[in-house]
Amino acid sequence: MMNLLKQGGGFGLIVEQVVDKQIKRNYPPEAAEAYNRLIGDSFSDLEARRLISMAVQVEIFRLMRYGEAFNHARYIGNLHGLPDLPDID
Repeated sequence: MMNLLKQGGGFGLIVEQVVDKQIKRNYPPEAAEAYNRLIGDSFSDLEARRLISMAVQVEIFRLMRYGEAFNHARYIGNLHGLPDLPDID
Protein backbone atom coordinates (compact mmCIF):
# COMPACT_ATOMS: atom_id res chain seq x y z
CA MET A 1 0.00 0.00 0.00
CA MET A 2 1.20 3.47 -0.79
CA ASN A 3 2.21 5.26 2.39
CA LEU A 4 0.74 8.76 2.40
CA LEU A 5 2.02 9.53 5.90
CA LYS A 6 4.58 12.32 5.75
CA GLN A 7 6.85 12.61 8.75
CA GLY A 8 7.25 15.91 10.53
CA GLY A 9 3.79 17.42 10.36
CA GLY A 10 1.14 18.40 7.86
CA PHE A 11 -0.88 15.47 6.63
CA GLY A 12 0.86 12.99 8.94
CA LEU A 13 0.09 15.11 11.99
CA ILE A 14 -3.59 15.27 11.06
CA VAL A 15 -3.78 11.50 10.62
CA GLU A 16 -2.00 10.99 13.95
CA GLN A 17 -4.54 13.26 15.64
CA VAL A 18 -7.45 11.38 14.07
CA VAL A 19 -6.07 8.05 15.28
CA ASP A 20 -5.34 9.42 18.75
CA LYS A 21 -8.86 10.81 19.13
CA GLN A 22 -10.49 7.63 17.89
CA ILE A 23 -8.55 5.53 20.39
CA LYS A 24 -9.09 7.91 23.33
CA ARG A 25 -12.79 8.48 22.64
CA ASN A 26 -13.44 4.85 21.75
CA TYR A 27 -15.23 6.04 18.64
CA PRO A 28 -15.54 4.12 16.55
CA PRO A 29 -15.03 1.37 19.12
CA GLU A 30 -13.30 -0.76 16.50
CA ALA A 31 -10.35 1.67 16.47
CA ALA A 32 -9.66 1.15 20.18
CA GLU A 33 -10.31 -2.57 19.79
CA ALA A 34 -7.78 -2.76 16.95
CA TYR A 35 -5.26 -0.81 19.02
CA ASN A 36 -5.67 -3.10 22.04
CA ARG A 37 -5.53 -6.21 19.88
CA LEU A 38 -2.33 -5.05 18.18
CA ILE A 39 -0.74 -4.16 21.53
CA GLY A 40 -1.75 -7.60 22.78
CA ASP A 41 -0.07 -9.11 19.70
CA SER A 42 3.24 -7.50 20.75
CA PHE A 43 3.15 -4.44 18.50
CA SER A 44 4.51 -1.28 20.09
CA ASP A 45 2.29 1.76 20.68
CA LEU A 46 3.84 3.47 17.66
CA GLU A 47 3.48 0.42 15.42
CA ALA A 48 -0.17 -0.06 16.41
CA ARG A 49 -0.96 3.59 15.75
CA ARG A 50 0.80 3.51 12.39
CA LEU A 51 -1.14 0.44 11.33
CA ILE A 52 -4.43 2.10 12.29
CA SER A 53 -3.34 5.22 10.42
CA MET A 54 -3.06 3.12 7.27
CA ALA A 55 -6.79 2.37 7.48
CA VAL A 56 -7.50 6.10 7.91
CA GLN A 57 -5.25 6.90 4.96
CA VAL A 58 -7.16 4.52 2.68
CA GLU A 59 -10.32 6.53 3.26
CA ILE A 60 -8.57 9.86 2.74
CA PHE A 61 -6.87 8.58 -0.43
CA ARG A 62 -10.14 7.32 -1.90
CA LEU A 63 -11.81 10.64 -1.10
CA MET A 64 -9.05 12.63 -2.77
CA ARG A 65 -8.42 10.30 -5.71
CA TYR A 66 -11.93 9.16 -6.58
CA GLY A 67 -14.16 11.67 -4.81
CA GLU A 68 -15.72 8.87 -2.77
CA ALA A 69 -17.44 9.52 0.52
CA PHE A 70 -16.05 8.00 3.70
CA ASN A 71 -16.96 4.30 3.69
CA HIS A 72 -17.54 3.31 7.31
CA ALA A 73 -17.96 -0.39 6.54
CA ARG A 74 -14.69 -0.52 4.59
CA TYR A 75 -12.87 1.37 7.34
CA ILE A 76 -14.13 -1.01 10.02
CA GLY A 77 -13.24 -3.98 7.82
CA ASN A 78 -9.73 -2.60 7.37
CA LEU A 79 -9.36 -2.16 11.14
CA HIS A 80 -10.46 -5.76 11.68
CA GLY A 81 -7.92 -6.93 9.10
CA LEU A 82 -4.91 -5.34 10.78
CA PRO A 83 -1.99 -6.10 10.95
CA ASP A 84 -2.56 -7.05 7.32
CA LEU A 85 -2.36 -3.79 5.43
CA PRO A 86 -5.52 -2.61 3.68
CA ASP A 87 -5.71 -2.35 -0.08
CA ILE A 88 -5.78 1.20 -1.35
CA ASP A 89 -7.93 0.33 -4.38
